[in-house]
Amino acid sequence: MATPCRQAPPSANISRLITAAVVNQGFRNLLLSNPEKAISAGYNGEAFRLDRQEQELILSIQATSLTDFAVKVSRSDTADGFHSRHPSNTPLIL
Repeated sequence: MATPCRQAPPSANISRLITAAVVNQGFRNLLLSNPEKAISAGYNGEAFRLDRQEQELILSIQATSLTDFAVKVSRSDTADGFHSRHPSNTPLIL
């Protein structure tokens, strides 16, 4: 049987960014190839209001797929910091 592990959820701002990438292939491709441009472009007329730590995280990730990107976000120190501030929001991943 697999051992359960806890992964911290991303912040609401990063969740919005990932959601935009899920629903729009063009935005997803931009996020994976040029995250700085994706952040500054926003999505559907709305800006992403990432704090400095969130923006640094997004810019540091090198991923070839959205799945890989999301996994790296969930394993980041930023997500861990979010987890420590919001422990009840941590899903149990089996």
